[in-house]
Amino acid sequence: MGDVQVKSSKGSKLKVDFNLLQSGTWVLERKGKQRIHYFEKNVGDGKVVIYNALDVPSPFDSKVLDYLMLKSQENDWSQEIVIPAISTIIKDLGLGKRKQTIERIKKSLKILKNTHIEFHNCFIDNGVLEHFEEGTWELVSIGILAKYGLERIKGRGNPLSVKVVFDNDFISLCRHSLGYKLIPYAPINGLRDTAYALYKWAWRWFNTEKGYGERWIGNGKSLVEWYKNELNSVGNYKYPSEILRRVKSAIKQLNENPEVSFYLQLKEEENNYKIEIYRKEQCTIKREIPFDKLPPVLRRTVISLIERKKHIREPFALARSMSWEELERLLKGVVVVSVPKDIWEFITNDVMAKTPVETEKKEFEETVLGVEEQGDEVLVAFESSKLKKKSLITTLLDAFTPNWRSFIQEAVGYLKEARAIKT
Repeated sequence: MGDVQVKSSKGSKLKVDFNLLQSGTWVLERKGKQRIHYFEKNVGDGKVVIYNALDVPSPFDSKVLDYLMLKSQENDWSQEIVIPAISTIIKDLGLGKRKQTIERIKKSLKILKNTHIEFHNCFIDNGVLEHFEEGTWELVSIGILAKYGLERIKGRGNPLSVKVVFDNDFISLCRHSLGYKLIPYAPINGLRDTAYALYKWAWRWFNTEKGYGERWIGNGKSLVEWYKNELNSVGNYKYPSEILRRVKSAIKQLNENPEVSFYLQLKEEENNYKIEIYRKEQCTIKREIPFDKLPPVLRRTVISLIERKKHIREPFALARSMSWEELERLLKGVVVVSVPKDIWEFITNDVMAKTPVETEKKEFEETVLGVEEQGDEVLVAFESSKLKKKSLITTLLDAFTPNWRSFIQEAVGYLKEARAIKT
């Protein structure tokens, strides 16, 4: 099997079988390093169980799966795919290329390899599974990934390639399913956890031909059950008001995202709640995404700053939801320096990469927030406070490009330029 041809996901639609759409491939609302090995929910008269000896998938892991499924779909639903470099996955998911991000992608692959989904009296049988002939099955259990591997290959930077082999029945279900939805892929990476779950849920009930869909979600105890069973929540909510607050926040994010093709409205009628789904072109709501307007060096810087905050699992989604004012507050105290490309390559490849002192490497990683090549120059974002004290990086810059301080500009200045020319 050759390498996957990397294509733009803009405009792509991911085929999702109804069984996978109703079961979900994520579990919401774990806290910190909490691990969950088993999640059970009701589906009609049956139930779905997602289990994993390691840890059931979070929305982040589910997004990694969506990405792998899309790459398989683009290659005629190939069971085996090879991504030439793990950095490609990171880039396509809109994540900053940092050591912890690479490790998190590796963890996702391990989680997906160990995840199984059980359908108890609720599997929609359309005779497409390789190992289950058409019939009435009380229980169907399928895996997601059969195996995966990582290989360091020769080439610039010695990239780490990723090989993934899907479970036979899983890929057969994806390829041959007769009951499915085509879900626009573009918005997925920019959505926070609950909005991501609600996005997948809404596509179950949205009729694209009519441009409309609706679903009653209940009130009181029935609303709590809806939230657990439909959005795969393990949150222990005592009051419906807590759920309504989360749902309203998720709806707001979806409605303000210009890449989401529908618009949601939460309505209350006779002490009961429902969600109505309209084709967005019928509505006037539009909102720019300031993060997308930033130059690459500032986008990488924003992701780096967000990743430093504890328990932020979706830095890209958070970044794309921020206003210009929020970005300005975040970038306050950040400066951008223009450095000759050959000097910067010497500092990073010949000095910092080969230094045996781990504290120096760590200091370098903490000081440099973002990098962007511009011809013979490299724009480097730093925390200004780090440059005010003597360090290895300032010593190197002083030695090899003594006038570097005259090229310092505040990041907020770049941000204001981007805001001024936004379209």
